Amino acid sequence: MKKILAILLFFACASQIFAQAPAKINEEEAVITTRILFVLDASGSMSARWQQFSRWEVATRLLTNIMDSLENKSRVEVALRVYGHQTSRNGGDCKDTKLEVPFGPESGKRIKARLQSLKPLGNTPIAYSLSQAATDFPTDPLSRNILILITDGLENCNGDPCQVSFQLQKQHIFLKPFVIGLGLDVGMKDAFNCVGTYYDAEQEAAFSQALNMVVSQALNSTTVQVDLLDQFLLPTETNVAMTFYDADLGIDRYNFLHTFNSKKRSDTLLLDPANRYDLVIHTNPEIVKKNIRLNPGKHNVITLNSPQGGLELLVSGVSGYRNLRATIRNSQTGEFVGIHEFNTTRRYLTGSYDIEVLTTPIMRFNQVKIEQGKVSRIQIPQPGMVNLVSNANGYGAIFSTAGPKLEKVHDISESSTTETVVLQPGTYKAVYRSKNSSRAVFSIEKEFTVTSGGIVTVRF
Repeated sequence: MKKILAILLFFACASQIFAQAPAKINEEEAVITTRILFVLDASGSMSARWQQFSRWEVATRLLTNIMDSLENKSRVEVALRVYGHQTSRNGGDCKDTKLEVPFGPESGKRIKARLQSLKPLGNTPIAYSLSQAATDFPTDPLSRNILILITDGLENCNGDPCQVSFQLQKQHIFLKPFVIGLGLDVGMKDAFNCVGTYYDAEQEAAFSQALNMVVSQALNSTTVQVDLLDQFLLPTETNVAMTFYDADLGIDRYNFLHTFNSKKRSDTLLLDPANRYDLVIHTNPEIVKKNIRLNPGKHNVITLNSPQGGLELLVSGVSGYRNLRATIRNSQTGEFVGIHEFNTTRRYLTGSYDIEVLTTPIMRFNQVKIEQGKVSRIQIPQPGMVNLVSNANGYGAIFSTAGPKLEKVHDISESSTTETVVLQPGTYKAVYRSKNSSRAVFSIEKEFTVTSGGIVTVRF
């Protein structure tokens, strides 16, 4: 006999809300609406008996009990979607799904009444019903949307509930589901592991207990506070981006800009406790904390050491460079940290960094120390310019003579007889040969000096 399977798909802050940033709330303002959509299997096999009653009787009785328990809950709304109840199985209708009771006033009473008039008939289009259910929730940035699917077996319409679940999670329509199976053998359990977190229940009492447990979690908000600690282990760091990734799927679930609430504490966030998270704090360099599990229905505090200081890069006078930047690397590991634009100040984790300024020639500053709450400053001299003028196009290069050996800093244009090059103050040598000259001996050398803000002309 086909055994009953109840799949609970639990997702917080879902539907169209996840196309935008998830809700961020202060702890003292954490009053939101919880919406629970029940998706009920009314396929023909639900008429079969299970223990003392039919599958349909068990499912509808449990739903009625849930409606009674939710009736007096404030800020809780319910709705009912049913599938497999409009056409017989012989009809082969794999789009037989309907929102029977939408969210609204006294929807719990209307669900109980509607259940009395429904009877199981047709197929089991789980995947299609899930895709349709994603549109049943009103758009509300401060709601928690829960979906509970109750079914007596596997998809029989050639749909793929696992793939639908994955794609909708990836699109932030809902989060990682809960799966509760009644009397499933090992093979069927494995088939539903890809849908969500699996729970096993052998009898009706265990199913009822599991259903009430998940609903209880839905009603109790799980909140998270991320404390970014300075070098004194105080949560004073803020105004930095952070991402919660699904540790199993590798997709980003939530993106926030850390801030403090009105009580000068790290702002409280509302997260789904069903997922295991990897948290990335987008400091320079980034901080990663893996495999975070939340305590459902409680306030969770996550702490990370993230002391920061500032780095300011400046050019004296008026720069001839366009968008002058520098590369930043960790002095100890050589790890690339990022690109820093000149005449800006950015924050970095405390430590030592090697800085390579993309001037001509390149300037290097090693072991630059970043300290907690302080701003380290690097200021480079104003560059100058050299105008290169020739009678014909040719080949050539500019070399710096500052070191013991020549260092090439620029290739002269082959397609123009005039060129202006921005250079740092110093002495240089230009080597040039016209395209009309067929011998290397006709190469021309010119030495010149560049001063800050000055312009020098070199003719070949």
